[in-house]
Amino acid sequence: MTGKDVIEKAVSLWNNHDRDGYIACFAEDCEYNVPQRPGKGRDAVAAWYDHNATAFGPGRIRAVVLIESGETVAMEAVYEATHSGPLAAVGTRGEIPATGKPYVLPFVGMYTVRDGLIVSGRAYWDRLESLDQLGQAPA
Repeated sequence: MTGKDVIEKAVSLWNNHDRDGYIACFAEDCEYNVPQRPGKGRDAVAAWYDHNATAFGPGRIRAVVLIESGETVAMEAVYEATHSGPLAAVGTRGEIPATGKPYVLPFVGMYTVRDGLIVSGRAYWDRLESLDQLGQAPA
């Protein structure tokens, strides 16, 4: 199984709302870094999955580009969901109540895959765009 295959499998599991399957795609001691929520291990992956599920319910990832080079897989994608639950915001914003608004956020994920497991996952997106879609961007 190539690194690209592993990432495609993880995306499919996410889209099928298979929490345990998605988490199992990651190594026990993986590095997992999303904006303002870095962590280590499958507990960090589970915390991010649960955070997302609470705020956006059954969201979907649509991979646009997948590029593999050695152990590294880069993915440009779009996350599509509805803001259907409270979003625990980091910092002074507090919790953002559900808006019912569609949420379509482009992001980039960078992954290191070794022995069929993701050992490092990093994601990047425009946080201002994210807040703007929820009506929370600063004036």
